[in-house]
This record gives sequence, C-alpha cells and structure tokens, in this order.
Amino acid sequence: MILDGIWEFAWCKDNASVPCFDTFAAVPGCFDTPGMFYPEQGTAYYRRKVTAGGSLRLKIASFGLHAQVFWDGEKIAESFLAWSPLTAEFSTSDGVHELIIKVDNFIAGHPLFREDYDFYNFGGIYDHVTLENISADSIRKLAVFTLDHETGEIELQIESAAEKLDISFDGKFFRSVDNTPSLRLKVPDFKLWSIDTPDLHTVTVNEKTVTFGIRTINWDSDVLKINGKVVKLIGVNRHESHPEFGAATPEALIASDLCQIKKAGFNFVRGSHYPQREFFFEMCDRLGLLVWEEPLSWGNCESDLQDPVFMDTLEAQLRDCIANSINHPSLIIHGFLNECASDTDAGYAAVKRLTDVCHQLDPGRPATFATNRPLTDKCFELVDIIAMNIYPAWYSGEYPCDIPGELEKYTADLPEKPLVISEIGAAAIYGDHSGTPWSEEYQSEYVNTVLESVAADPRFSGVILWLFCNANTYIDPVRARFRPRGFNNKGLLDEYRRPKLAWKNLKIGREF
Repeated sequence: MILDGIWEFAWCKDNASVPCFDTFAAVPGCFDTPGMFYPEQGTAYYRRKVTAGGSLRLKIASFGLHAQVFWDGEKIAESFLAWSPLTAEFSTSDGVHELIIKVDNFIAGHPLFREDYDFYNFGGIYDHVTLENISADSIRKLAVFTLDHETGEIELQIESAAEKLDISFDGKFFRSVDNTPSLRLKVPDFKLWSIDTPDLHTVTVNEKTVTFGIRTINWDSDVLKINGKVVKLIGVNRHESHPEFGAATPEALIASDLCQIKKAGFNFVRGSHYPQREFFFEMCDRLGLLVWEEPLSWGNCESDLQDPVFMDTLEAQLRDCIANSINHPSLIIHGFLNECASDTDAGYAAVKRLTDVCHQLDPGRPATFATNRPLTDKCFELVDIIAMNIYPAWYSGEYPCDIPGELEKYTADLPEKPLVISEIGAAAIYGDHSGTPWSEEYQSEYVNTVLESVAADPRFSGVILWLFCNANTYIDPVRARFRPRGFNNKGLLDEYRRPKLAWKNLKIGREF
C-alpha cells in the first residue's frame, strides 16, 4: 500500500509545542521550501488514517534530518539517518488506525549533520511511504553478487525462515532448494550489464523479486576495469535539490536530470553527499550510468572523527547504504567522509574503520573517500581508489590555461591505484557574460580545459565535475561571499536546469 498523497499537516517552532493540524501537505514533500517555512527550523507533523491489520512493515523511503513514527499514539520507530530509509515492523489489530510521522530539520545536536555543511538539508518526507503485510516466512534479504562475468555465475545471499526456496530468473522457473543463506549458481541465457549495453535480469525467490545486472569491477592496478575492460570515468556530482521541491524532487525530474547527463556524454554520477533514492538507482541501472554513493558527511574535522556517536552513526548509515543498494549494477564505488581531516591520526583510524566495513560487506566494489588534502593525506594506502577534490584556477590564483600544470603536481609519488578527480569546477552566475570569473564564459573555458587535461593524462582514471546543477546551501554573512543567492553556483545548469555555456559547449572526446 502506497501512502503518498494528501496528509493532515501541522508545523511547530520547537519539539515541545502541541501540534495543531490546521492545514494539509503532500507526501512526498519538504516543509521548508520557499512558500512554506524556508529557511525556518522547526518540526512538522504529517497525519492520516490507515485501514490495516496483522503483521506490518512501514517504510519511509527517504527523509531529513530526523524522523519519528507514531501508530495510534505509540512511537514505533525513530531515526537520525537522514536520506536513508526508515523501516518499522509491528503488529496491529484489524481496523482504522492513526499514523503520524514527525520530522524536524534541527541541526544542533544531530549526530551526523553540522552547522558548516555546505548544502541545505531540507526537512520533510523526501520519498514514498509504504505499508505492507509480512509473514514469518517472508524473504527478508535477497542480495545478488556477480562472481564471474564470463560465465554468469552469481551468489545469492538470502535471509528467510521459509523451508523451501523457489527460484526463478526473468520470470522463468529455475529450481527449488532447501533454505540456505548462500547459494551459487549460473544465470541462464545471461547478458552482461555495461555502460553501453545496460542489460538487466530479475531473480525471484518465493514472493520477492529483485533486479540485478551481471558485471564485475577490477581495480588491482592503476586503472579501473568493468567486465575486464578499462573504463575512464567522466562524470558529474549531483545534489538532490530544487528551489521549489527541496530534496523531495519528483521522479520525473530525477529521470530528466539523469537522461540529460547520459545524453551529454557522461558515464558517471557521484551522489553528493548522502544516500541516494531507489528511483535514482533504477534510472542509472537502465541508462548505463555508473554511480558513487556515500553516507551523510562533509568536511568533518578531527574532533568529529574522534566522536564515538558521530562515527557509530556514520558507520550505521554506511552499512545501510550498502544493504539498500547492493543489487544495483550501476553502483561501482562506495564512498564516505567527503573532505575529512584525513591528514591526521584520527582521520586514518576513521578511514580504516569505514574501508574495512565496505570490504567486509561488499568485497566486489572499491571503497574510497574524496580528499581535499592530497599533498598531505595519510590515508591513500587504505583505500582502493585515490580520489581528490581540487579547484585550481578557482580557489587559487591561476587561470584555466594553467590547469594542466597544476594537475601534474598531484600525480607524483602516489600508490599504484586508480586516481580520480572527484570534484573540480568553477562557479558561474546564469546570464553573466562578462568573460571574467563568475561568468558563463569563464566556467565554460575552465570545464573544457579540465576535460581535455584529464583525457590527455593516462594517470587519471576519471574526473567528476562539480556540479551538475546549482544546489541550495545555507545563507550566512561569511558564506554569502562564496555562495551568492544562497546557492552553490558551480552547476553546469542553474537550479531550474537552465543550461549555462559550460553545458552547451561540453567537449567530451572519444578518449573517455
């Protein structure tokens, strides 16, 4: 049962106030977008009646920053894992029940989000709310791992109390087996998933069906390979952000964004800087777009990395990310801790801890983080891919013509691992054609110089431009100098997806 639609709505300035349901709001939706309570911080209550009974699973697919769920006045779930799904399993009598979802956007005291993060974290319910009946024999986990792309051998990891497991591929019965937590088998009549031919399969175990793709990733040298073939990543970072919808972007807009990215010649998207929605992955699977996903974090200092609450919560969300995205062939990189204090001992310990989690849960995908301290970083030996956020000719005094020489200094004395520029870019105000920094012309020259430089340098396994489109951030006197209008303006398109010259004049050559 999908519970999207019109809900009764109440908004309070704090958590202590008694909600008054005097209006309505749509689910999914954000309560602090312009026209409602932007940029207020407060608590929103969404309420509706539900007819149901028995053993139930309620799922909020994505929310921010903090959510609580009440069923007939009793709290049944709570989570601070913003952007991740919130799931509650419970039993109830048959009949009509009251469901309330309480969400707030308070930053102070949040275990993961900090005041200085450079993106706006909207409050609200970002994605679908669903309710389904479950049984003791339900399939609780069904994960697919490709073992050999040449033979189509996969491993199924299954969690269920059922005595027998009936297995089908692509709607055709395959075999029945006794219950087992792990099973290796070969997919009949399989096709490979790749950037150019994103062929997908389905596997059904009893009542549960998942979609997957057969593909392998290799990173045992200084190049990245998909299905044994070298691939050079050419991509964009993307925020789930829109001035009117906030982070609850409609699926039509997500589809449009990703189709535009693919059509422009890109093969890669980095989900910045939080878990990605299921529909996003489904689109990337179908389009043949490669994905980097990471849990919520940004610019975390040494004290954050020494904070057990922060680290435990971050690890919990990383584990959640991996579990929720495991079956998507488009996902090829697990990331974490964007621009953390990775030049410190605390940074080393944090990166090692999270890298170990990735390797334990998903050894078939590389793990990394994006550093903004490439010349002093202590953690390159720990990760599978070296990824660096650098902004020559923007935050420093060079000009675009100096970019090739600037890039060279970052490639010396590195371990023999794939090297990716995970962020690089320059801001442009839509409509500024002065030719100076902040103009569309300057940004366009900058972007194409970067693309040409990375294409010509075999040491780089790819580049991920910052940013697909302008994204909301917080407004304060200091940040306003670098984030005019309350936006990160480095988008190749503006916040309404109007293309700037940099997008119109993209030069993505065949060498990618």
